Amino acid sequence: MYKVYIKQAWQMLKEDKVISIITVSGTALAITMIMVIILTQRIKTINIGPEPNRERTMYIQYFKETNKKRKETNESSVKMNDYKQYLERLTIPEKVSMITKDQNDVCREGSDIYYRADVKYTDAAYWNIYSLSFIAGKPFSNEEFQSGISVAVVSKSLALKLFNETTGAIGNTFILNKKPYKVIGLVKDVPTLCNYAYAQIWVPYTSDAKYGNPDAYGYEVAVLAKNKSDFSKIKSEIRQSEVLNTIDPEEKEARFFGPFSGEELLIKINDMNYDEPDLMKGRLRYYLTLAILLLIPAINLSGFSLFKILNRTPEIGIRKAFGAEKKTILLQVLYENFLTSLIGGIIGLALSFMAVTLIKDQLFSQQLNLWTSDKFLGENTIPISAFISPWVFFYVILACILLNLLSSGIPAWRASRLNIVDAIHNS
Repeated sequence: MYKVYIKQAWQMLKEDKVISIITVSGTALAITMIMVIILTQRIKTINIGPEPNRERTMYIQYFKETNKKRKETNESSVKMNDYKQYLERLTIPEKVSMITKDQNDVCREGSDIYYRADVKYTDAAYWNIYSLSFIAGKPFSNEEFQSGISVAVVSKSLALKLFNETTGAIGNTFILNKKPYKVIGLVKDVPTLCNYAYAQIWVPYTSDAKYGNPDAYGYEVAVLAKNKSDFSKIKSEIRQSEVLNTIDPEEKEARFFGPFSGEELLIKINDMNYDEPDLMKGRLRYYLTLAILLLIPAINLSGFSLFKILNRTPEIGIRKAFGAEKKTILLQVLYENFLTSLIGGIIGLALSFMAVTLIKDQLFSQQLNLWTSDKFLGENTIPISAFISPWVFFYVILACILLNLLSSGIPAWRASRLNIVDAIHNS
């Protein structure tokens, strides 16, 4: 039976090519818009490549201290003293890492040829949160971090620039901030899309007086939970720490911007309010956007569906005369229209991949830090694992089913209720 429906649907597509092209194109464009939104949101929040713990990582970006008596507020990225006073003794998180980024000129020791590079200053806990692909060597240990030794991990592309080699880069020395650093690890290039894992050089911040200064430089904080269910507990522990560890709570009030999950940070874009984001409201807005993108093309496509069904009323009348049930006719029309939606969906999926790849710089452009408009120097590549996922295909099929029901549901229902005499008379 279903093979017959497929043959009929395919024959109908070939008979009226103009209507078929318009219908498939409309479906493809609708699916493209929906999938671009879904992929953009998904790529920013799922566990991916060198950031395998995104779903259980939270972030703190700013710290605010308010003098109640003077009614003065000082706000900045998190300083080392803020970390030591409020965050160092947290017990619920699995790991807490301090991270800051900068662009510096580097050169091979003994050379006068400098290259601009994205440098990440961090601690040993960083390597437990992010998972870079090591080609050779290893990350710096906690002992090396505590000692402030000048060691570094570098990316493959930068190693080629500095040393004209890759694996042989281990043990070589380069100059950063007028100080020699020994390469102890070599990693594959990290896409700038993974902005917390991305850099071209990774060094301990204790190795540089500027970045190790408790008062002079600010950081972002990555907080890794043992489980996603611990998020609320971690937030509560940090809120308690803000109160308990403030030297004079009656005079001053301390507050961190966060910790927020990746999904919460997307909601908090351009929102410097320190209150908790309304996840339910954010998700509702997201689903409402998708619903509108489905509804508008569905209304337009329903006219074409109705037109095709009206041309088939004699056939439907004859089938009903021979005993076809309303349910059978309804399912046939829906099934045939679903084939059209599915073809459009597959085309739309391919177009969405192309669109995300072509406009990735606009969708995923990353700033060097929170206070400047400087961009990362690396490549904004998108890992193929972000696209090839059962969930992506599930979203496409679901969108096709919903678009099919919205665009052909009413015409199909009307066709199933046609009076035999009236349907045959239309011939």
